Amino acid sequence: MNEIPRAGEERSLREQLERAKTDNPALNRCIHAYMPFIKKCVTQVFFKPQERRDHLSEGMLGFIQSVKTYKGEEGAFIPYAQTVIRHRLIDAARRERGMQKSLSSGFPETGEGASWEYEASQRSYDLQEEQKQLQLEIGEIDAELAQWGFDCFDLVRDCPKQERSRRTCHAVVRRALESETLVAQMRETRKLPVKALAQSAGVSDKVIDKYRRYILALILMVTGDYPYMHTFLPDFFDQEATR
Repeated sequence: MNEIPRAGEERSLREQLERAKTDNPALNRCIHAYMPFIKKCVTQVFFKPQERRDHLSEGMLGFIQSVKTYKGEEGAFIPYAQTVIRHRLIDAARRERGMQKSLSSGFPETGEGASWEYEASQRSYDLQEEQKQLQLEIGEIDAELAQWGFDCFDLVRDCPKQERSRRTCHAVVRRALESETLVAQMRETRKLPVKALAQSAGVSDKVIDKYRRYILALILMVTGDYPYMHTFLPDFFDQEATR
């Protein structure tokens, strides 16, 4: 559930979301299905395990909020939900820090109206800024892929359609990332070291060659300076996530 759905899957997802807005059992099914995605959103805001556990409920509430407020014309659901969850988690952390500060000083906070207006304005600004930065990164990635002889449209066509194939490709990417030498060689020669990767990952040359562009693009995005795109990628340093 961490991957962005394809066109047909997106239509099915939107139908599920519409039911979930008014049907609690459907909403509970969505929460259960997207729990790995919700947990990933929490880990991207809170890095300590204890903080993740404490704020998981806030992440779930953010997901419910995104389901209730999502409109199909606003774009794909996953980026929208990720933004809503992130802002809710940040707001919760700010409230917690504010309460701690108030308790330590012995005086209640003042200017709630001004604070609320500031927070609303900040959330709107953050969302616009994230969208702008994401668009810039997509343009930069497209320019980098062009140096390797293909573009994002080619990448969409070359993406593996089956889950098993995707997991195999992700395992290959993880092996490549474990070797700085392989990545440096790839960037220097402008070629994917197919034989070395096949031997390291324990797969055939044909599999890597078939999905060469997909594997190459993932390596470039993970090792490149694309912080916003990283949130849409699998965690290649987590072996369980790429098996």
